[in-house]
Amino acid sequence: MSKTRPALEVSTLPHLTHPKYRPDIDGLRALGVLLVVIFHAFPRTLPGGFVGVDIFFVVSGYLISSIIFGNLEAGTFSFSEFYSRRIRRIFPALAIVLATAWGLGWLLLVLDEQKQLGLHIAAGSGFVSNLLLWSESGYFDNDASTKPLLHLWSLGIEEQFYIFWPLLLGLLWKRNYSNYNFLGITLLIAIASFAVNILTVHADPVAAFYSPWSRFWELMVGGILAYLVLHRPQVLTTNPDWQSAAGLTLIVVSVALLNKNAAFPGWWALLPTLGTFLIIAAGPNAWLNRHFLSSRGMVGIGLISYPLYLWHWLLLSMAWIVRGKTPPTSTRALMVAASFLLAYLTYSLLEKRMRRGGTRTVIALAATMAGLFVIGLVTQAEILRPRNDHESIGAILEALHDWEYPSGFQKTSFGGVAVRSKTGSAKPVLFIGDSHIEQYGPRIASLLDSDPAQYRSALLLTSAGCAPVPDSGQTNEYRVETCNSYRRHVTTLVHDAQISTVVIGAAWNLYFLKSSPRYSKNMDIDFELANLERFIRSLAVEKEVYLILDNPNGPPFEPRNFFAGTRFSGLTVKPHQESIPLADDQGQLGERLTEIARKAGAKVIDPVAHLCPERRCPAMTAAGKPVYKDDNHYRPFYVRQHADFIDIVLAK
Repeated sequence: MSKTRPALEVSTLPHLTHPKYRPDIDGLRALGVLLVVIFHAFPRTLPGGFVGVDIFFVVSGYLISSIIFGNLEAGTFSFSEFYSRRIRRIFPALAIVLATAWGLGWLLLVLDEQKQLGLHIAAGSGFVSNLLLWSESGYFDNDASTKPLLHLWSLGIEEQFYIFWPLLLGLLWKRNYSNYNFLGITLLIAIASFAVNILTVHADPVAAFYSPWSRFWELMVGGILAYLVLHRPQVLTTNPDWQSAAGLTLIVVSVALLNKNAAFPGWWALLPTLGTFLIIAAGPNAWLNRHFLSSRGMVGIGLISYPLYLWHWLLLSMAWIVRGKTPPTSTRALMVAASFLLAYLTYSLLEKRMRRGGTRTVIALAATMAGLFVIGLVTQAEILRPRNDHESIGAILEALHDWEYPSGFQKTSFGGVAVRSKTGSAKPVLFIGDSHIEQYGPRIASLLDSDPAQYRSALLLTSAGCAPVPDSGQTNEYRVETCNSYRRHVTTLVHDAQISTVVIGAAWNLYFLKSSPRYSKNMDIDFELANLERFIRSLAVEKEVYLILDNPNGPPFEPRNFFAGTRFSGLTVKPHQESIPLADDQGQLGERLTEIARKAGAKVIDPVAHLCPERRCPAMTAAGKPVYKDDNHYRPFYVRQHADFIDIVLAK
């Protein structure tokens, strides 16, 4: 093959050539989007429907790689035309959905929600939603259902692929690599990306889900297929009908076996990706491809699959936000129907026209997206504010993000374990637990700042969402590996001879009460409490041990529940109720934990005894300031002023 390569960008080049249209691939798009829409609208019906996104990834990788490989080898590739086509294909529907999201946000959201939406609009228009969502993930991240643009994470990964892949292949081509290197580089990236996926799916599942480096392999599966179709089609198909049936079976099996608790993508993602590979490789004449995927209904849905994907989650999420919880089935069905209608109108009235546009259309679309990026940023900066922006709402919104820990503490190592520390004048006190120990950080820091000579040093070994008791069956479904690793560190450190006192605390009410939304039906509470007693007893023979009971919690303490009115009519703040009766089951659990701790040799600290006179617990100050940041964590100002029950463990 000649080593001389034509320039990639010359005005005399013919237009980019595209693979021959295959209606069955539009049918695959339909299958992918239907799985995702049903999963989002009716998750119990199709808990594994999220694999529809993986079908999209393989299809996109196949089509884009076919265009790049074929045109580079023919000498007809043009970066300007390639990206112009991407703009005309992607920008119209995205722009109208982003603009609608902002309008609905202005109408329905409060300031903190609209600020976050503004940032997500900017990220969506800049195709980095996956990176933003990755950075936002954490224990205090708000529910996925309250993020109307959450689904743009997959579009971000695809657009990052569209930028990275042609640039890399164009560079290789210009440097006179033979076309066989296309297969080599595709395989290399696929293997490396798959390895990243496997290595991170347990250690950092959020990164594995959102990172392009752990997802590109799925698009590369499509790229490998594209190369084989161009150069070695004979190796792809032996029995098309059975091959297509096997591919669809793999997709169905993945939908049937998977749910949101699966370690995904991981090895599981091979099922939908290889299934899609087999279906496309079988060719358009395979029986399933010809009669099912190429049917008029599937092709019709496939043609509107992109705007349908964009619209459906925006409407479902807004419906969730308006109701404050999962909407009824009828409302979700209505949102899905509206999504289909909006998708059809977007495709027929906007997308089809824009695809025929020229340079001016491309410039106008790019300018529109840049404008949306700016609108998103100025919304995030509170320059553009929502309709529900009454002055009285401000005090409530301030509470929702009021969290200081680990501010004031130094990150260090003690006994070979990473901890947060605050230096005093005697042997350290070790605090172990989850965020319900972390919430007392402001009080601990203020004591040691005020007079370090009077208090012992403090070490905090904590992990939000993880009970601190070794061998505990309590699990946070998104942090299983993190919690297991954390408990191993606890086991290492609690017996260290330099530790004079251990303070144990956690969200006991959330873990052990059936009324809690985090209660696991699979948890044996009697075993857990006996395990806690054994743990305390093992420590109490060596050193001083304190058990901090849980603070009162539940919906009556949640600042968002202090709003009156509706998001449509306008929100105001209810006349504040300063105290809430302690829930009976929380009081009973506290009594049981007290008995266990004292039998095992620990001293008990009960926030209820200190803060809830006559078992009525504070929710608002007399000035109308929420005491809690959410339904179970105290705010820093309240802890500093009132959590003096912590002082005894630090006093020399």
